[in-house]
Amino acid sequence: MDNGNLSEKGAILVIDDDLLVLQTLKKVLSGEGYFFDIARDGYEGILKAKAGFFHLVLCDIRMPGLNGLMTIQHIKKYQAQAGEGKSGFIVITAYDSHETTHQAIQLGVTGYVIKPFNLPDLLRAVHLQMQVLVPAGHNAITEIEELNRRLQGFLGAGSNA
Repeated sequence: MDNGNLSEKGAILVIDDDLLVLQTLKKVLSGEGYFFDIARDGYEGILKAKAGFFHLVLCDIRMPGLNGLMTIQHIKKYQAQAGEGKSGFIVITAYDSHETTHQAIQLGVTGYVIKPFNLPDLLRAVHLQMQVLVPAGHNAITEIEELNRRLQGFLGAGSNA
């Protein structure tokens, strides 16, 4: 994560295999003033989440390779092991089912958006999440820089074991 491009509004990672969704969200979220990064699959999303802290992760469920729920589970496990940072998660899916919803709730996902989504509704969900994750008067840039420093220390300590 390039700290030079961080926004005081917070950092968002979008994990989705649909290029159109990624391009649309990149344009909309960066236009709203958020720092934004993308991952095209679960594995890349995990690597990016380990390399730098994101306040919010938007994640598709059905992707080739590692599905979205497993991706979220890996990111949450890593953050718990590192003891640093706790991202919020919004699931984005075109395949809504009771089982998937139940699994997402059990994982602690706090938002669930069905594709095709309405951009104003998605933005409203993102803004509500970010108000909780980055309280008013809170310096998101300083927080992210400090968490990234600690996470890199955790990664370094883990590689020496």
